[in-house]
Amino acid sequence: MTSTETELELILARLALCESHEQEADLGRSELASWLFHARSPLFDDVLRRTRRDNRLRRCLSAARYYSGLSDEKCRKIDAVLQRPFPAADRRR
Repeated sequence: MTSTETELELILARLALCESHEQEADLGRSELASWLFHARSPLFDDVLRRTRRDNRLRRCLSAARYYSGLSDEKCRKIDAVLQRPFPAADRRR
């Protein structure tokens, strides 16, 4: 496991411990934003895949998107994921 992979696992562990949406956003604006800036494509794409299934990570990524100075390519990929409704949101009860 590389240091980048380890950093991601630590961020995800901290995300699991967040008790509010505000804490998730704070984590996104700080640690995740920094990680995304340096992340290489395979790990970056893995985060996007996880975001499609994890609403907490989606909120965290949404906050990170606007505070990280990412490349246009990374921003387009993030926007493509965030523009789609979360899978559980469109289920009718």
